[in-house]
Amino acid sequence: MRLEIRVLGPPEIVSAARETLLVRQPLAQALAVRLALARGEAVADDILIRDLWADEDAARPAARLRVLASRLRGALGEHSTALRRSPAGFSLLAEPTDLSAAEKALSTIDAVRRSGDQARVFGTAAAAIDLWRGDPLAGLEDIPFVDAEQRRMQTLHVDLQLAWAEAGLALGRPVGPELERMIAVHPLHERLVGLSALALTRAGRQAEALDRLRGLRSRLADELGIDPTPETVALEDDLRGHRPPAPRIPLPTAAKNFVGRDRELTALLRELRRPTLITLLGGPGAGKTRLAREVAAQAAEHGRSVAWLDLAPLRQGDNLIAALAGAVGADGGGESLGHSAELLAGALLVVDNAEHLADAVVPMIDALRFKAVDLSILVTSQLALGLSDEQVRRVGPLAAADAAQLFCDRCGAEPSPAVEQICAAVDRLPLGIELAAGLTRTLSVEQLAARIEGRLRLSIRGFRPAESRHSSLRAALDWSHELLEPPVRTVLRRMAVFAGGCALDAAEQVLAGDGIEPDEVAELLAVLVDRSLVTMDADERFSLLETVREYGLEHLRAAGEETAVRNRHVRWCVELAQFSRHAAALHQRLALRQQVTGRVLRLEEPNLVAAIDWCLAEGNDPARVGEIVAPLSWHWVFRGLMGQARGWLRASLAGLTEPTVERAAALAGLAAQTRFAGGFAEALETGLESAAIYRSLGDNRGLAIASQGLTLTSLALDDVYAALQFGHEAEVLTRELGMGVVLGAALNCNGMALRQLGYPVEARAFIIEAYDVWAAVNDEQGKVLAIGSLGLLDFQAGDHERARSRALEALRIARGIGYSTGVLDCFGLLAILAAAEGSYEFAVRLLAVSDHQRAEIGAPVFIADRLQAEATAWSQCRAALGPETDRLATLARHQSPEPLAAELLAL
Repeated sequence: MRLEIRVLGPPEIVSAARETLLVRQPLAQALAVRLALARGEAVADDILIRDLWADEDAARPAARLRVLASRLRGALGEHSTALRRSPAGFSLLAEPTDLSAAEKALSTIDAVRRSGDQARVFGTAAAAIDLWRGDPLAGLEDIPFVDAEQRRMQTLHVDLQLAWAEAGLALGRPVGPELERMIAVHPLHERLVGLSALALTRAGRQAEALDRLRGLRSRLADELGIDPTPETVALEDDLRGHRPPAPRIPLPTAAKNFVGRDRELTALLRELRRPTLITLLGGPGAGKTRLAREVAAQAAEHGRSVAWLDLAPLRQGDNLIAALAGAVGADGGGESLGHSAELLAGALLVVDNAEHLADAVVPMIDALRFKAVDLSILVTSQLALGLSDEQVRRVGPLAAADAAQLFCDRCGAEPSPAVEQICAAVDRLPLGIELAAGLTRTLSVEQLAARIEGRLRLSIRGFRPAESRHSSLRAALDWSHELLEPPVRTVLRRMAVFAGGCALDAAEQVLAGDGIEPDEVAELLAVLVDRSLVTMDADERFSLLETVREYGLEHLRAAGEETAVRNRHVRWCVELAQFSRHAAALHQRLALRQQVTGRVLRLEEPNLVAAIDWCLAEGNDPARVGEIVAPLSWHWVFRGLMGQARGWLRASLAGLTEPTVERAAALAGLAAQTRFAGGFAEALETGLESAAIYRSLGDNRGLAIASQGLTLTSLALDDVYAALQFGHEAEVLTRELGMGVVLGAALNCNGMALRQLGYPVEARAFIIEAYDVWAAVNDEQGKVLAIGSLGLLDFQAGDHERARSRALEALRIARGIGYSTGVLDCFGLLAILAAAEGSYEFAVRLLAVSDHQRAEIGAPVFIADRLQAEATAWSQCRAALGPETDRLATLARHQSPEPLAAELLAL
């Protein structure tokens, strides 16, 4: 059973049977408290050691921690099983119940007091204050982590006392004596002193109130060297002018250190100096309120009168005018805007969380702007208000550097790849970053990075302020989801099957059905874009942040729609793959081929992989995998994903046992991936079976593709005559069928075969024709292959300058289109040239990077004369450099190809 640990006083451990457990040793008490503050989560050993002993020079700290845990178990007696050990660290099945109750009370107060229910604020605050039994964690002051926790609990206590006093004053309760006791403890707390001055004024003791404020001003100057806040100055002016001051509702606390969005902040402060209406628009967790708080805080620091109206606690039908009156301290019972508008003259009004009450907010803002002189209004919302002069400022994820800085600022971590991984996993949303930072109280940064996939489960661990409306990413998304109409919710959850986004035509095919018509999809997506839940880029692709996508998938499963929508997504991916294959094979559609097979396929690759994963797992339809993977064999090679494609096709073939076109296509695709991965004998067997099926079915188009694959496989096996035979068949078929892309491949392979046999003139003629065919159809990948083939011929002929020129030309094209193996081919050719010319260190660098990258992606060199040339280059380097060769290779091999390619092209 869960233990109850009371921390708002001397620590007490209470069992579920209400029995107090005696833990006499302070360190054992501290361990129990520290684990209870983690709310059941495991805390890493290094964090516990730091928090319990700090930098104390303790021998064998891990052993010392285990001994301490053993003592705590002994003290817990029959409840010792509550203390648990896991690979993540120690955990205690315990809850700091009094602290949790106080935090919840303050959160409730923040939600309630702006709705005007001061009686409930007063009662809730009083009950929470009664939870304190003395100084928090009394008796543990020497434990390193305790000081920070005590300060946090003391701040919570003061915040509750302030809420109690403010509500008491509004209700006419006698709070003066308690305020005097509080001021004795916190004599420089301006809000406390201001409330006490207000209480004195209402008791008819205005002179004493002014004396108290003047005394505060003097002490602030003498002891801290600062001036009072604008709120304190305004209150003093009110009292000196004999005007009965209105109750002042405090602004929400701005972030301790505001990180990122400096440009947006500066622009907002500048624009809000004049009367205007600006709406900060963004999705859940994007940091709209956070930015608005900083704007309000800085405006107030510069003497601007600022009011804050939080609409989150309100629902349809609530009195918005009364809430505004409470926010600005107006009287009149909220029956009219008159007094509120008067108090807001020249002020900045922040209206927070307006999305669910937009219909009521619009007329209120219109009326305020008509009545209040020089009023500026800043609204935060997931939906624009639609007013004609409204300025909309979108608030999205933080920049990568700002996200990392925010995480480190909130938890004291140092910048690292693990920090970047954590921030990326929560889409660099400020809410997610802060919640993740809070988890470092129980996990190291590295442990958190390894477990961050459960984005929606991120929850508070006593880190974010209790006033925060959203205690988790799920709460933020739930809030947004509840505001959507049912058809919009349906489209949102169905959008989650797209990985990496989609264009409108894809959305119409996949999202429509079961109550949603295709022609309704665009309008429903537009609503989600307006609500900042779906983004649309300059190419008009719709996408979800990963946190929103994860949320949508959960709702898709809960609605029982996942199988149907996933299957529609798979059908769309199959159509895309088949269309790409046909576009690649048809001469008259080659311009379209470039559009589809290049940029579009790279954009849609996450969708293709998601569909494949579904078919191989929950979808239980491995036969369909071949329909996606096989037509795009060239694409997986292009992207260096041969290993993955090979695994997908093998799984697919298990469900394709009959000699059908589908099996033949899968076999041809598997042969290609296996060949490029170095499995030449297996590729030959697989390719021959594919060709046999195509031949038996009379499918010459498929046979041409299979024969071309067998040409390459035969070259890899150094069976040059077989390569020429298959190449001739592929050439004849592709000329007859007008398959320009495959014809270029057949011609290039025939040229390489003749190059092996020592016929350079004939080889060059075939390769030049291959280049011309590929150039005519604008096949950039093919051009890279042909240029590289010609470059090796030039090298063999002794024309190094021409060979180098060709290698750099091919590198420029390959780098521009993201052709990874093409880039490595160019590195190899340039290395061969460098070694032949005596630039051995440079040659080693190029060869090491190329060999390492090929090993990483499983794409070995397999053409015999090219292999021999690279082997000769290595030998030349070793002969010249000796053991230094291996040292240089070790230093170079982990270098990224991209900067090396940029360096080569800049020479």
